Amino acid sequence: MMAIIRDRSLLPNWNDIPPEMIRNCIQEHLKSVPRLDKLESYYLGKHPILARNMDAKGLPNNRLVANHAKYITDIAVGYVMGDPVKYEGDGIDDILEVFKRGDVVSHDAELAKDLSIFGVGRELYYMTSDDNPYPRPALIDPRHIFLVVDDTIEHLPLFGCHFYEKRDISNSVVGYYVNVYTEGEVIHYLVKDLGSQTYEELGREPHYFGGVPIVEFWNNEEQQGDFEQQISLIDAYNVLMSDRVNDKEQLVDAILKLKGVSLGDDEEEAGRTIRLLKEYKVLELPSGQDADAAWLIKNLSESDVEVLRNAIRDDIHQFAMVPNLTDKNFAANASGVAMKYKLLGLEQLAIIKERYFKKGLRKRLELFANVLRVKGKAVDVSDVTITMTRNLPANDMEAAQMIATLRDMVSNQTLIGQLSFVDDPATENQIVEEEKERSAARMAREFGMPMGDEGDVNAQEQ
Repeated sequence: MMAIIRDRSLLPNWNDIPPEMIRNCIQEHLKSVPRLDKLESYYLGKHPILARNMDAKGLPNNRLVANHAKYITDIAVGYVMGDPVKYEGDGIDDILEVFKRGDVVSHDAELAKDLSIFGVGRELYYMTSDDNPYPRPALIDPRHIFLVVDDTIEHLPLFGCHFYEKRDISNSVVGYYVNVYTEGEVIHYLVKDLGSQTYEELGREPHYFGGVPIVEFWNNEEQQGDFEQQISLIDAYNVLMSDRVNDKEQLVDAILKLKGVSLGDDEEEAGRTIRLLKEYKVLELPSGQDADAAWLIKNLSESDVEVLRNAIRDDIHQFAMVPNLTDKNFAANASGVAMKYKLLGLEQLAIIKERYFKKGLRKRLELFANVLRVKGKAVDVSDVTITMTRNLPANDMEAAQMIATLRDMVSNQTLIGQLSFVDDPATENQIVEEEKERSAARMAREFGMPMGDEGDVNAQEQ
């Protein structure tokens, strides 16, 4: 699912877009919606097996869903985005404060989930309506928003569009709001339906983001979800498990075959005999050699079914690069290095996701910095360092042993940063140094050693 592309030379002014072009772009975007609907259905556990009907009446029709799709997404998102994204750089305190006010940490987690499910996530930026407005990101369902880019190598944004239903007092759909975002304006339209050629303009208003305030994040180069290529395997697993339970039910409801035996001369007498059979669990057979009774059952090979089940399950995890954490290989006492080897596939997946995620984050920083400059706050985001930390069970004992080994070989700040319970290594290192200075001053006073001016200051602080 690639972005919608238009030739930049088609219009002399991309702040004034003809309704015909908007309508054509919406129609092109709507072609991708069925795929996104399907991916969401798999994540929510609405798999095709639930609609399966058996041709033969009376046979069991169990429809089991083993939701590997949700498992893959939740594990991948938790591993990559379980810890908040960290930003480091000079003069970005204003942006970090805006991020804190807008709870960007929770927003990023939801964005990562969209990326894992749909392969793409789209943010819309707006100014809050309170007394002290600030820029804030909104995560929009990718089925209701799209970005149009030019046909150059850079694929620079031309405009974006967000549409949603207009409903009356009885909650019936009576039209659609269509908001078009250009580099300098937001244009509001009302249409009867998304295929309509008549666009009623409701108004325009400027924005100050210095670019189209919609950013498209990619999950990977192909813009595919994390479980999208495993859908056929997920379907096969559901069918296998459903039929496995069906076979068990048919085994319980087996038919009793009688040879050389009569249960009665008529239906009433046969029914009475069957009831006695169920009550006393005893069947008396004639003395003739041909008399026999046996169950008609299907021979089930549980070992073969289990081998196939394990093979399909392993393929799902292998090709999705998301391990089965309930596997016996993930022992609780595994060392940090051993755990990393077992998570090698997931780490490769995380590296790809991180690369594209950071690209979108940098665009977000640029647009937010543009708004803050308009508000008189100079922010330079050109040298901001973005760090994404994997959410792994931490072995702080191993980290402490490593720190003791590398002391005097690596900076204290770097060593402190290896501890999972330290969020800000620079601040923590500063606190440690200050505590050392106070401890040295205290020791000097106790033993009567002069410390100079610095010692006097520390003494006054005490």
